Amino acid sequence: MATNKHALIRYRVIDRCLRNVDEQWNWKTLAEVCAHEIDSVMDEKITLSERTIKGDIQNMRNDKALGYFAPIEYDRKEKSYYYSDRTYSITESPINKSDRDQLDQMINLIRQYTGFKYLNGIGNIIQKMELLVYESMGKSKQYVHLDQPAQIPGQEWLDTLYDAIKSEKAITIEYAAFGKEPYQTIISPYLLKEYQNRWYLYAYSHDKTGMRTYGLDRIHKIKPTLQAFIPNEFFDPKAFFDDLIGVTFNPKTSVKQITFKVYGGQVNYLRTLPIHYTQEEIETTESFSIFTMRLIPNYELESKLLSFGETIEIIKPISFKNTIKKRVEALQKRYIE
Repeated sequence: MATNKHALIRYRVIDRCLRNVDEQWNWKTLAEVCAHEIDSVMDEKITLSERTIKGDIQNMRNDKALGYFAPIEYDRKEKSYYYSDRTYSITESPINKSDRDQLDQMINLIRQYTGFKYLNGIGNIIQKMELLVYESMGKSKQYVHLDQPAQIPGQEWLDTLYDAIKSEKAITIEYAAFGKEPYQTIISPYLLKEYQNRWYLYAYSHDKTGMRTYGLDRIHKIKPTLQAFIPNEFFDPKAFFDDLIGVTFNPKTSVKQITFKVYGGQVNYLRTLPIHYTQEEIETTESFSIFTMRLIPNYELESKLLSFGETIEIIKPISFKNTIKKRVEALQKRYIE
């Protein structure tokens, strides 16, 4: 039921009146107080009918969209309305049932994306919303689950790096790639990116004079530096990620057209969930289809294609096909020899 400002004012006024147990309230007295409130708030002089007030009471009792479910009773002897629960008030339930249902699901989604401590204010709001939903609905079922862990490795650096990016300050990090000794390097940080439950930092390396990607879980320390921040003139995130799957890249590698053959039922899967937004189906037969896509070949793309197993065959470029072939041969060696 759509509600207008007048109706909302009337609901609040009726609620306030029925909480005043020292007075008796029939439809006429409720109509008079409601009309006076509308005149006071909106500067509109109106006369409210018996049908309007009784309709409001019915809505407050039973309307599912409003979600008040107010315990309004009628005393036939006194010819007046009253709350059977004297502690009740619609102000204790400021959102309707439909809103609460959606809010409850939204909370479940948002809570899986906590990580930045600078969002503590939102976290506090979420906790308040959770309490409100819990008190007004009780514990509800979960209908959506995201594959997002509560703690992502390296997320303790998120706030420090976010502040450095926002304030455009160069920093010194102590970094250790997997299987290598830690080293210190000075960087100008540009962008934080989350991919497959890990955080990555895109930054300009002052030492290597070029763009580099750093996994936050491999950062050991972060310290300030006196070196000046180098403004970002090397990296356009939108254009860059349009041509890339994942996070790793070789600055010497350019966009390639990848052509691949897909067999069997896997064709339907890739039609409905493309690997990349540039993916196109260029040939269709009863047993296979051929697709193309334009992007930068990298480790994540290799792994994505290999995840489809024997249902995908790379056709070209030959260099990329050979890269996949070598990985397949290495995999075969692990299992056969």
